[in-house]
Amino acid sequence: MTDTTTTEPTKLEFIQYHQPALKDGDYEITVEQKITDILQIQEKKIQEKKIQEKNTFTITRTFSVSGERFELKPTDIHAVFPPNGSLGEHSHVLPHIILNRSTLPWERIPFKSQVDTNNNLPWLALLLFEEEEKPEPKIITLGELKNPQLNAGKFPKIVDKNEKPPTNESYLQLESGQNENNKLTIIDVQKQLLEKILPTKDDLEYLAHVRQGTDDAGKLVGDELAIIIGNRLPEKGSISTVHLVSIEGRYNTHNFNFQEAKDDDYIRFVSLQSWSFACVDEKQSFKGLLAHLNREPSILRLPKTDNPEAEQYLSMGYIPLPHFLRQGSKTFSWYHSPLIPGQHSTDTITLPIRAADELVCYNPDNGMFDISYAAAWELGRLLGLQGKSFSISLYNWKRSHKQSIKCVESAIDSHLPFHNISNIELPSEISSWFENLSLLKGIPFNYLVPDEQMLPVESIRFFWVDPSWIECLLDGAFSIGRVTTSDHTDDINHNKNNTSPAVNPHEMVTGFLLRSDVVAGWPGLLVDGYSKVVDNEHPIPNEDKLELLRMDRLSANVLICLFKGEVKTVDIHQKPETLHFGLDSDDEGKTFYKKLKTPEGKPIEKKVDKIPWKYQEKQEKRVININELANLIKAQVDKSSTFTSAQFALEMIEGVEKVRFNITH
Repeated sequence: MTDTTTTEPTKLEFIQYHQPALKDGDYEITVEQKITDILQIQEKKIQEKKIQEKNTFTITRTFSVSGERFELKPTDIHAVFPPNGSLGEHSHVLPHIILNRSTLPWERIPFKSQVDTNNNLPWLALLLFEEEEKPEPKIITLGELKNPQLNAGKFPKIVDKNEKPPTNESYLQLESGQNENNKLTIIDVQKQLLEKILPTKDDLEYLAHVRQGTDDAGKLVGDELAIIIGNRLPEKGSISTVHLVSIEGRYNTHNFNFQEAKDDDYIRFVSLQSWSFACVDEKQSFKGLLAHLNREPSILRLPKTDNPEAEQYLSMGYIPLPHFLRQGSKTFSWYHSPLIPGQHSTDTITLPIRAADELVCYNPDNGMFDISYAAAWELGRLLGLQGKSFSISLYNWKRSHKQSIKCVESAIDSHLPFHNISNIELPSEISSWFENLSLLKGIPFNYLVPDEQMLPVESIRFFWVDPSWIECLLDGAFSIGRVTTSDHTDDINHNKNNTSPAVNPHEMVTGFLLRSDVVAGWPGLLVDGYSKVVDNEHPIPNEDKLELLRMDRLSANVLICLFKGEVKTVDIHQKPETLHFGLDSDDEGKTFYKKLKTPEGKPIEKKVDKIPWKYQEKQEKRVININELANLIKAQVDKSSTFTSAQFALEMIEGVEKVRFNITH
């Protein structure tokens, strides 16, 4: 069994290919047994005489190796890059797709038969289309692909499983389990466009490889993944669409078989996966968006004002809000959310209470109320009542707990043994509900950010979590069933005896809110928080890393992160699978080159100055001559050995982008 660990990989190994034990298809196996009779042994020589009748026994069995051919399941796809629907500066990136099964690209072949040529080439390829070029995907049946309509795109002849294949044209022979009712997606591409963007047979050798993570000790981490790379750069200022297409049986010994198509004719492909993304200017890239975030002020509060008395409250995160009093009159009162600009310094509040009004504070100097904790308590009560099953479970537990305590007290007073006392342990669903509430899960957004000016578009704001606000919130939820004085006394006893779930489990919590297109465009963001300030890009020791208590998208473009302890440095970066392949560029993407690395992955002072473009080096379609680029890289990096797709991937890979923030209050 493969020795794997559960840690995050610290290194990546690139492997040229991973051939399956058997290619997909139908197989026949025959077993033959011969029986002989030993007549005699003379002079240490065995003389045999075959039994004349029925001395040979034979049995034949057929079996199928069934794999994906005309469609892929969602579980076959690990990730794509650029991400589907993303918005960023991708004009220097070669799109790629990551497949969960490392043998998938080599389970079939792009040629008519396995004896035609190199069987290490993939049967999958990526085609990138600009907005005005993109074909319209169509869902048809395998029967319609087999018997196409007049003027349909050219496609190899499909023959049945037991049908004799043609010898003078390309074909695909159906396998067990494939029938004419199977649905698939096809695209039709005009030949004159396809000739410009399709990888050549020599290109295919470098456009698929396998990736495996390892730790520092060399142990394998995670699974092997197969990667298919495209050969075309997206166009800046445009929406690009990428199709993963099957090229099984489409190439002959020299190159792609266009089946005598004319320039205006269409070539049909089976599309196994597709996605789209937008390529915009550099400021809209991952790093560009984060680098240009609004950080003034850096903490969660309203902008500064010239009014000293108002500024005193605003600096603590307060905001004046309309307040409707019980008598029907209106006023304005101060409110602050649980996310405050600095460390909490309010005196400890005595809980539990019987009504939210006990938490309303009045400032006689300015004649205004502070309703922050009263609002928190009332919100907790409403959230508790909102969940019918939770409120009933909590009420029943409190009642059972009270009855059990009384039974024990009665037995002790009467000096009698007590039996069959019901289980008063807090149900896990109640404790987990309170734990989630302590991390502000389920809190309406306007309670967290009561004014949009506190979190403008494309901004990041850091904060402390007010523990008193959290305690009031939890006590409000725990107040279900707290009606009489006796009920209030029981809840006080819960606090004294440490049986109340309404206890804030975290002494100090800090975090940030991010409102940016980065949240929507890069859904797989990773965030690391540290307890020390590091103002450079050097790695930070793990012992300074803080526990990430919560990381959630509150809306399409708003992210909240909570850390255990005081966070002083935050790194926002992409997931490891967003390691991508591409070129380096100058002059706003007008001139491309490629910086090179050693076979061990270390940067060197060498580069490919002139990128070879397909068709007389024309850059207009941004299609790279992959084979020629590989030869140029090999000439500068390693002339002595065979240059494979693994080495090409190592040279073309670009690191995960990371942006670091230092917190200053």
